[in-house]
Amino acid sequence: MSNLFNIFSTREIALAIWFLIFLIFVSRTKDVRHSIIGVIKAFFDKRLILSFSTLLLYIVLTIFLLSLIGFWDISLLKDTFFWFLFSGIVLFMNINKVENVNYFSKLIKDNLKIIAIWEFLFNFYTLSLVWELILIPAVFLFTVIETFAEYSSKQEENHKKVVSLCKNILMLIGLVMTGYVIYRTITEYELLFSVSNIKYFLFPILLSILTLPYFYTLALYMNYESFITAVKHVHRNEEPRIIKRMIRSTFKYANINLNTLKRIWKYQVHFDSSKDNPDEYIKKVAKKPKYIISDKAKLTQFNDIQMVIKNLSNIGIGELDEWHKSYAGDDCYLSMTNYYRFGIDDITKIPNMLAFYLTGDETYIKQLEIVLDIGYEQDKCQAIEKFIEILRLASNGLDIPIPDSLTNSLIENREYNLQNDIYSISLNYEKFERIEKYVISITTKMN
Repeated sequence: MSNLFNIFSTREIALAIWFLIFLIFVSRTKDVRHSIIGVIKAFFDKRLILSFSTLLLYIVLTIFLLSLIGFWDISLLKDTFFWFLFSGIVLFMNINKVENVNYFSKLIKDNLKIIAIWEFLFNFYTLSLVWELILIPAVFLFTVIETFAEYSSKQEENHKKVVSLCKNILMLIGLVMTGYVIYRTITEYELLFSVSNIKYFLFPILLSILTLPYFYTLALYMNYESFITAVKHVHRNEEPRIIKRMIRSTFKYANINLNTLKRIWKYQVHFDSSKDNPDEYIKKVAKKPKYIISDKAKLTQFNDIQMVIKNLSNIGIGELDEWHKSYAGDDCYLSMTNYYRFGIDDITKIPNMLAFYLTGDETYIKQLEIVLDIGYEQDKCQAIEKFIEILRLASNGLDIPIPDSLTNSLIENREYNLQNDIYSISLNYEKFERIEKYVISITTKMN
């Protein structure tokens, strides 16, 4: 038993105990056992095993190189296993969600944040096994209750008291644990700042960074494979040589740049062989927008397209895509978000939806539209509150004042218009059979 405590912390042992108890409990039913067997069988798919083997080989090679320079030794074997189990496999299974290079840069930033130090300290200073066995299910229970109560509070107002109670209890537990960690850090700093502990702290971060080339290569391969399938399907009525030229040109102009590949993938659907040459078309859509700052719009913020797109993308309803020319045959440039869905989460009900639309010319934005669709069985007051919240965030992000009379018109379902020498703001309201639509338009005057 003493050897077990030398290898694993009390928290790790407590987690293992509770996990085994949970596994035994859920495995009592035949359906769950069949589901577990099904997941295991799916894991042994030939393609998955091949990809997984390349990951194992890459990690083994990385560990070997770290051992050659004296950083890795057998004492880090447990940390290697835990990183592989909780980081490596998670990254591997979610690689299909990689949309651009920002996914990997965000991963590095998350590993280098100050919270990484706190996570290390919280895991370094653990309680006795008895207290860990009590603490883990307690935190889990209050977290689950809070989550369910928060969801149900949309229908039951009284459940908000339960949410508040759970949050206060979890905050109290967090404060007590923070105090305990700070106390242990101050009183036992000699134990903390040893060479081995610095290695324990740096190793998961270093391994995450060193495996990024592998995960990037895997993401690139999977995206190329899906892209080729998509091109062949979308342009299935074209001559085979046209499709081959599109794919060959994509390899030429995207190469190993995932962002460029995604850009080509997005716009390849608009390719028309009667008007466009495959090579020239792929070369054109592969180019990144230049984002030239102009002076044509009187609303000066709309002259800086990149700044507007960045600020609106940070609001929380989705990222706007790149500024690009419309493929509808006109000279308009545009950028938009996907629809952000919210409200009652029920497959039988039409969800509420929010979106940003930007339109203009190559060097400036002419108009910003903030669009809200309310499903007919949704909570309209809640949807309007969310709309006003997003409107104010957009107003603050772009430094465009929004008059109170506009929000009043929103609440009262009245159309609205405001004109000045620099820009105009309008609110249009339409009611359909199953949807109510609100569109707020901010349009700049021109110099």
